Amino acid sequence: MLDPARPRHRESIVWVIPRVADGVTAFVYTWVNSRGEAGAALSVFGDVLGEQIFEKVDGIAVPDSAGFDDYRVGPLSLSLADSGMSSTVQFAGDRVSMSVEFEGLHAPFRYGEHIDGCPGFFADDRLEQTGIARGVLRVDGRVLEFDEMCQRDHSWGERDWEAMHHMKWVNALNRSTAVHAVELLAYGQRYLRGYLYRAGRCVPVRDLELRYDLDSELLHTRMQATWTDEEGRVARVDFADGGPHFVWDVSANFTLRDTAMAARIDGDDAVAYVDMSWDPAYMTRTTAKTGSVSVSL
Repeated sequence: MLDPARPRHRESIVWVIPRVADGVTAFVYTWVNSRGEAGAALSVFGDVLGEQIFEKVDGIAVPDSAGFDDYRVGPLSLSLADSGMSSTVQFAGDRVSMSVEFEGLHAPFRYGEHIDGCPGFFADDRLEQTGIARGVLRVDGRVLEFDEMCQRDHSWGERDWEAMHHMKWVNALNRSTAVHAVELLAYGQRYLRGYLYRAGRCVPVRDLELRYDLDSELLHTRMQATWTDEEGRVARVDFADGGPHFVWDVSANFTLRDTAMAARIDGDDAVAYVDMSWDPAYMTRTTAKTGSVSVSL
């Protein structure tokens, strides 16, 4: 239950499909704040489109009794199974519309089960899940049917964007193996949550090593990463071809910068979706310098 006394209290769900078709990425997103004001968005972008199409509504009143088993906000409707293993979502926009049927490959992964719980500035708790999305995307009359990998997250509680200096949301997915991680830099600390899904088992990440390239605009273009889970299993992932980036100023002091990427997990082809979010003042100072940078963590 969202608390009206907590102004940053919120709940949200997103379905991200890194590759609807070659050169086309989409995500559908909905949120509601503690005052019962809800919103929804559908974003479609990529090399094929040549532009970022972002259709969004916000400030729509929803009753306290509204549940995600049968939920409607403006052009969006969704139904989420109690188990979290399946869901459907539709968004009927002006230029873009999409219908999705999602089936999880594993039970939703809960950040709150980490020994230190879910970082309190990020959410009271958060679920992440890799799965398969089947459906139809329509863009300016063009019809794209898809049966592709999808990453779904569902979070509720506090979201203090200003607490974070930087955030990464990193996903590489195929039908046998998937890796997910969120890395948050806040209050001088690094917070890491995520998993390695392999052989039908989803195991929490213990460590994540990253090396990546940023261009002169601080956009990520290439990455090498190693996931080590709590059982000692290791996945090495190469990310390449960071293309058009989706950019969204979610607050005055935090900017999301997302892109779909090609990936290989231990040599096997995968799709990927990577967000690196920054304080815009930091971006301005850094991009005033010339040249790209290579970062290793």
